[in-house]
Amino acid sequence: MKPSLKLVVGLMGLVVLLLCPVKTFAATASREPYLGKDTAPVTIIEYASLTCSHCATFYSTIMPEIEKHYIDTGKVRFIYRDFPLDAYGLHAATLAHCMPAEQFYPFIKILFKNLGTWIRAPKHEEVLIKYAEMAGLPSEKATSCINDTKMMDELIAVQTNAVSKYDIEATPTFIINDGEEKIVGARSFEDFSKIIDAHLAKKK
Repeated sequence: MKPSLKLVVGLMGLVVLLLCPVKTFAATASREPYLGKDTAPVTIIEYASLTCSHCATFYSTIMPEIEKHYIDTGKVRFIYRDFPLDAYGLHAATLAHCMPAEQFYPFIKILFKNLGTWIRAPKHEEVLIKYAEMAGLPSEKATSCINDTKMMDELIAVQTNAVSKYDIEATPTFIINDGEEKIVGARSFEDFSKIIDAHLAKKK
């Protein structure tokens, strides 16, 4: 498959992003990625699909401000959980969880940034594998990961639990402090700020 100009530009962006300093990141034993400090007074769990355009909007315009004002300052711990809306989203999520821990967030950010390119590709798996290769994952490993049925089962189990526990119906959905509040949709940073500040005030 001959790469399109958009794909080449996307891959170049991936290289630049992955070479940038990575912010505080950790992953639990269940491969649950998060940003921020364990001691942060507010925890936000995001349920997102890598094929969700509203999720892509959140990561391009809102998440940077949340990182700057709340995550980097130790006020918020941000947990990402997959809620794949389709097979494309499940394949992308499976591959993302195969990336080295420090590259997980940079990788999903580039997938969101280039959503319109890879999701419309005739063979989306090939494009996703190309992105993973540029991020340093060997082709054979990336191919194996994207077809990892055990990982797919784990991700679907997380999704099923989200529906049962938090009544998640759409993406993105954000759960604050284990269910104290639920935010549906890519709301403005101002809205998030008011909600987060209110929960921070409760902790004082």
